[in-house]
Amino acid sequence: GFHGKSTLLQALERGVYNHIAGDGREYVITDASAGKLRSEDSRSISNVDISLFIHNLPGKSDTTSFSTADASGSTSQAANVIEGIESGTSLFLIDEDTSATNFMVRDELMQRVVADSEEPITPFISRVRDLYEKLGISSILVAGSSGSYFHVADTVIQMKEYVPYDITDRAKTTAAEFPPFTASVRPFFVPAFHRCPQPGKGLTGSDRTKVKVMGRESILINKSLTDLRAVEQLTDSEQLNGLAALLLEAAEHKMDSKKTLVQVVDLLEKQMDEKGLSSLLAPGRPGDLARPRQQEIFACLNRCRELRF
Repeated sequence: GFHGKSTLLQALERGVYNHIAGDGREYVITDASAGKLRSEDSRSISNVDISLFIHNLPGKSDTTSFSTADASGSTSQAANVIEGIESGTSLFLIDEDTSATNFMVRDELMQRVVADSEEPITPFISRVRDLYEKLGISSILVAGSSGSYFHVADTVIQMKEYVPYDITDRAKTTAAEFPPFTASVRPFFVPAFHRCPQPGKGLTGSDRTKVKVMGRESILINKSLTDLRAVEQLTDSEQLNGLAALLLEAAEHKMDSKKTLVQVVDLLEKQMDEKGLSSLLAPGRPGDLARPRQQEIFACLNRCRELRF
């Protein structure tokens, strides 16, 4: 602790953007599609298949089409993983401190007390290898207490006084003396991404659309608030201006309840490529726009409570 783990992860989060030459960060380069993954209590989730991680909930809730206006830590993080896959990411960036503990791993004592068959959560540690080997999605996990991940990691780096040291051999040798995490889990599968968004009246029901962006935290369109505080790779309010304009553009011209979310985002990306950000300017929309990444467009649309899938 206090030796730079989270600081390094934050640098990697920002490494998806080009830096100004000479600012000292030339060697902090991250895959452009990398997404920060965390738990997000109370976020809205609409019709997401989280059954890869969550199943057998009380009340027989259907986790293959899960919706809630007030997600828990574990269900929100499960949805964030699935939505990250849908957004086309090839790398998850995860900090143990901002993750749901029961989503990441279960210790041996807990497994003995509560049988796997009675536990509705398949922890991330049981899926992390499959995400890489079957979907090509890597994971970088900052951890100070989850030694179980040594068994499944390809590389283990220790931070010491803000300097990284490769300790993979030592970690693997020591981990061999401890039993690896094992649990009875369902077979891995790739969720189907057939959700078709449809805007509510909060986005399309007013002749005078009012848009307000609150820093890097949220977007208010008429009376519809989209909370983006947990989308940690947004860096300035101009990106939120861009997201607000893209959300309205999608609601007014792209969504027809037949196009999938992936198709809608593809159309938005094509429009920006061919016509530029200026094509999003319209009365009632913010004027200073910065282009957000594809991953943040997905994140914004998925958190908009005025969209139904």
